[in-house]
Amino acid sequence: MSMAALVAIDLRRPRSVHLGPLLAVAPALTAASAGPGTTAGVGVLAVALQFLLGVARSETETPNTAVQVAAVAVISLALVLYSRARSRRESELARVRAMAEATNDVLLRPPPARLGPLRIGCEYRAAGEVAQIGGDFYAVVRTREGTRLLIGDVRGKGLDALDDTALLLGAFRSASHLDLSLPGLAAHLDAALEWSNAQKGAGEDFATALLVDVPDAGEDIMLLSCGHPPPYVLRADGPEPLEAARPAPPLGLGVLDPDAWTVERYAFRPGETLLLYTDGVIEARDGEGAFYPLAQRLALIGGREEDRLARRVVDDVVRHTDDRLADDAALLCAYRAPG
Repeated sequence: MSMAALVAIDLRRPRSVHLGPLLAVAPALTAASAGPGTTAGVGVLAVALQFLLGVARSETETPNTAVQVAAVAVISLALVLYSRARSRRESELARVRAMAEATNDVLLRPPPARLGPLRIGCEYRAAGEVAQIGGDFYAVVRTREGTRLLIGDVRGKGLDALDDTALLLGAFRSASHLDLSLPGLAAHLDAALEWSNAQKGAGEDFATALLVDVPDAGEDIMLLSCGHPPPYVLRADGPEPLEAARPAPPLGLGVLDPDAWTVERYAFRPGETLLLYTDGVIEARDGEGAFYPLAQRLALIGGREEDRLARRVVDDVVRHTDDRLADDAALLCAYRAPG
C-alpha cells in the first residue's frame, strides 16, 4: 500500500481513527534495501504527509498531531542511521571479501590446465559470511620425472594461518628444482614450519598435508601422508580411497616421529582421476549433523572433466550444508589422459 493510498484512506476514516503513524512503515521498508539517501527522502515525505493529514483534519494545534509528526520523524531518523550503518557494513564486507580473494589468488595460483600427461583442476571455497583467509592450500609443480602435487590445511585461521600457508607454499615451490625425494621434501617443509614456530615463540602451529609424485612414465604414483585425509582415485568401478598404512605426523610436528616419512605406492592408470581434498569437505555437516558422504557422492558425480569435477564436488558440499559451510574447502584433481 502506497503512502498516498494510506493518506486517502485515513481521510475517509472517522476522526477517532488515525492511520497516519503507519506512514513510518514506508521508510522502514526502504531502509531494508536502499541507502541512507533514499531512506531519508522517503522519511521526509512520510513526515510531510503526516503533517498534511493534521492540516486536512484541522488538528495542527492539537498535541495528538504534534506527537504523531514527531514519532514519524524520530522513527525515520533512526532508520536513516540504520541504513547508513548497514551500507557501511556492506561496503566493508565487500572490501574484506575482495582482499581475501586477492590474497588467495596470489597464494593459491591456479596451476596450468595441463602438465605433462596430467590435466589439472582445482577449487577453493571459503567458509562464513565474512571471507576469512583460511589455512587450506594446494600447489602443483613439474619435476624432472613428472608432476608433484601438494595439498594441506594449516591449523587455525587469520594472519597466523596466512603466514604459515605462505611459508609452506614458498618452501614447496622453491624446492621444486632441488630434486628432493618425497621424504626429503616433507622434512624440508617440516623444518620450515618448526623454524617459523620458533621465530614466533609458538609451538603448536602445524599443518596436515599430502605429497604426491605422479611420474610421466608408468602407471603408479608415490604418496606421503602427513596426517591428512586420504585421497581418492576415481576408477572405472568406482572411487577408491588411498589409505596410508603409516601416516607421518603433521608438518611442524615431525620431531614426534622423525623416521615416519614413509612413501607408499598406488596404481594410477590412464583414464583415472586423482582427487585430493581438505577436511572442510568431509567434515561438512547438514542440518541434522550428518557429515558429507564424499565416497558416495563421488560415485554419483563421477566424470572425468577434472576442471569441472572439483567445482561440482564443492558445489555439492555447499548444498549439503544448506549454504552454511563451517570450514574452508579445497580440492585438487589430476586426470591422467590415455595414450
